Amino acid sequence: MPTRLPVRHHAPLARQRRLESRVALALGAATTMLWLLGRSSPPSDALAQTSFELPSGGGFGWPVPAILLAIVLNAGFLAAETALDLLRPVHLKLVKENGSARHLQELMDERARLVAACTFGSQLCRIAMYMLGLVPALGIVPWLAEQTSLTGYSAVLVATSIVWLPIFLLNLILGELAPKSFASHHPHRVALFLRRFVLVFAVLFSAPAALVAGVAGLLTARFGAHAANGAAGQAEEEIKTLVESAEESGEIEADEKELLHSVFEFTDRIAREVMTPRVDMDAAPVGGDPAYLIGLIERTGHSRIPVYEETDDQIIGIVHAKDLLLASVQAGASRPTAKIDLRALMHPALFVPENKNLHELLAEMRAARSQMAVIQDEFGGTAGIVTIEDIVEELVGEIQDEYDVEEPEIIEDAGAFVVGGKARMDDLGEALGSPLASEEFDTVGGYVFGLFGRQPKEGECVVADGYRFAVTATDGRRILRMRVEKAPESEIEAAE
Repeated sequence: MPTRLPVRHHAPLARQRRLESRVALALGAATTMLWLLGRSSPPSDALAQTSFELPSGGGFGWPVPAILLAIVLNAGFLAAETALDLLRPVHLKLVKENGSARHLQELMDERARLVAACTFGSQLCRIAMYMLGLVPALGIVPWLAEQTSLTGYSAVLVATSIVWLPIFLLNLILGELAPKSFASHHPHRVALFLRRFVLVFAVLFSAPAALVAGVAGLLTARFGAHAANGAAGQAEEEIKTLVESAEESGEIEADEKELLHSVFEFTDRIAREVMTPRVDMDAAPVGGDPAYLIGLIERTGHSRIPVYEETDDQIIGIVHAKDLLLASVQAGASRPTAKIDLRALMHPALFVPENKNLHELLAEMRAARSQMAVIQDEFGGTAGIVTIEDIVEELVGEIQDEYDVEEPEIIEDAGAFVVGGKARMDDLGEALGSPLASEEFDTVGGYVFGLFGRQPKEGECVVADGYRFAVTATDGRRILRMRVEKAPESEIEAAE
């Protein structure tokens, strides 16, 4: 059964729209209050002597139903706003059978205008319910003055608090939390149910909502606030947030969370980041002794070997181990390898640029039915090779078979890390808990080589980004292994 992720967060663009509306309404309310205070006379003892008379029939007659109506309307606006925020194309498929897809598509097309109207309506309802609450609040001021020693502003403040507290709690539960929760779990149903309600008020509030959103947009842009860039980016961030929430609540396991995160990171990876570089590549000359190729297959356990013309910078094809084995059997027992023509056994190689996106490369390799691709640099030379296994490991992690005896590239050792030269910069940054500042290098070995500016010798150290990199093994051409640990403050200051 697929894991259902909880819906807990709205789109960033929706939060931006609500922020703009509330900023503008707050500014409008503050301006109005300042204007009223400017026109009013200073407080005097007259207020203490003021007597508030209740309307005939009691002060709690018409305001109570009006307040309840404002709460109901607020619930409708917030439910509609939440539902509109969470509508996605997948919901069109859910309602396609009952013929409501067209109505739902109309709501999605007008999402920005409708959400702005709902936000404006919700704010008006909040203002209305508290202003209506002033009627019974002022009505109990005389009674409060008789029962206590409170007079004047103090009596009005306490009376208003007594009335506003139940309004606040009732609106919080029935007007906000309940409708938002229900709408977040059934966005398409709520959106269709409130469709006419939303469309009517969208027409009524079209002018003021547009004005408020425009003014607030100018204000927020002035202070550097901008809407999220593109629906795709919003959707990705939403899903990542949902995955984190689901993992924290125990609805999915940690490895499931890592797999889902790997899917998003996969789209940002390129072939150069996962390839086996040419210096580590096992290849054979096409005109060489087939016995060498057989021995290479036995030593490495690889089932496919690239073959080259003159140097390994000129890959011309791929030889499969099973084809070579079959050719050896068919050649006979007497010097079988001497009769094998590697050119006849070669399969055409798939050549791709080193900046090819992995998801595009995977699709291309599947279409070509190729298990291996040759990565070319910008000059047409061989940069390395990549296999289907390399690509799949980006999603599910390392896949070890019976021939894999490689040690981990990053090993923690007494507060430090023993790191292989081929370890990725991203992986080391994750292990250290802080990213390393490098956009030029993909591997730690290349990064440290760049810090030295030459091929370092074993035992040499360099300090960068607050860490000491001590080279522990080289082969004369590249760094094989190093020790990475936090550098002392004295070394950091000296490096600067």
